[in-house]
Amino acid sequence: MVRLITGAGGMMGSHLYETLKDQNCDVVPTFFKSTLDPRDTITQEMEMLDVLDYQRVKKVLGQVKPDVIYHLAAQSRPDVSFKDPALTIETNVIGTTNLLQACAELKLKPLFINASSSAVYGETMNAFNEMQEDWLMPPNETDRCLPMSPYGTSKLAQEHIVKNFHEMYPIDYVNVRIFNCTGPRKVNDFVSDICRRVVNEDFPLKVGNLDTVRSIVDVRDLVRGLVLCENIKNSTINLGSDKFYSMEEVFKMIAGDSPYEVANFLIRPTDESIILGNINKAKRVLGWEPEISLEQTITDTLDYWRNL
Repeated sequence: MVRLITGAGGMMGSHLYETLKDQNCDVVPTFFKSTLDPRDTITQEMEMLDVLDYQRVKKVLGQVKPDVIYHLAAQSRPDVSFKDPALTIETNVIGTTNLLQACAELKLKPLFINASSSAVYGETMNAFNEMQEDWLMPPNETDRCLPMSPYGTSKLAQEHIVKNFHEMYPIDYVNVRIFNCTGPRKVNDFVSDICRRVVNEDFPLKVGNLDTVRSIVDVRDLVRGLVLCENIKNSTINLGSDKFYSMEEVFKMIAGDSPYEVANFLIRPTDESIILGNINKAKRVLGWEPEISLEQTITDTLDYWRNL
C-alpha cells in the first residue's frame, strides 16, 4: 500500500512521515513551502509539490498512484487568514480540489484523509461556553459549525468539497477535525513560540490573549490518531485533547515568573474564548486518546529548540 503525504514539510506532516517510515510503510512525503525552522533538515528527504499547480499534482499522483492520501498541505494559521483571506481560501479549497480532481481524472480512488480543523466550530464554541457551567460535553462532530475566521471558513468548505467528490466518483474520505496541536518542530503557536523565546532568553516574552482556554494535544499523539483513521471511511472525526488549560496557566508551565508583555500584533480580530476537544467518537471508533502529558510536550519542545 502506497501512502502520499501533502504538507510533509510541517510539524504534523514531518512526524507523520517519520511514523509511517518507522512502520516500514511505502510513503511519499511532499511539500511546497516548509513551515519548519530552516535548520531542520528533514525536508531534504521530500519531494516538492505545490497543490495549486494542477498539472504537477496530476503528474505526481499519476506516478505514485497512492492508496492513501494524507492531505495536510494548507495555509494553516488563523492569524494569517485575517491578513490574507484570499491566499487562505485558494490554498485550502482550490488546493484540495486539485488533488481530488486529479484523482478523478486518473481514475484513482485512494482513501483521502483530510486534515480539517476545530476552527470550523467557531462561534459554536463560544455559545456553548456561555450556556454550560462545565465542559464535560463540548461540541461533537454533528453539532453546527459557525467559523470565526477565514481559516475556519476555508476548512469547512474543504470538508464539503471532500464530501462532494465522494458523492460524485466516489472517493472515500475521513475529515479529521484537529484541535490545537503542538510539539517539537512546531513554529508560530503559543507553546512553541514561548518555548523558543525562553531558550533564546528573549525577555520580556511577548504574548497575546492569555485569557483564552485551550485543549492541547501532542503532535505524536495526533499522528497516531491520523494513522488509525485508515481503518474508517466516509466519516468526520475530532482528534484533540479533552483536558484544557488557560493560556496564562500554560505560560507559567513554560516560563514560570518570567517577565512578559502583551503584544497587539498577537491579538486576533476575533477569537474563540474556549476550544476543547470532544473526542468521544475517536475513543469509541478508533480506540484512540492522547497519552502524552502537556508537561512532557513542553519539556520536549524546549529540548528541541535547545538542540536545534
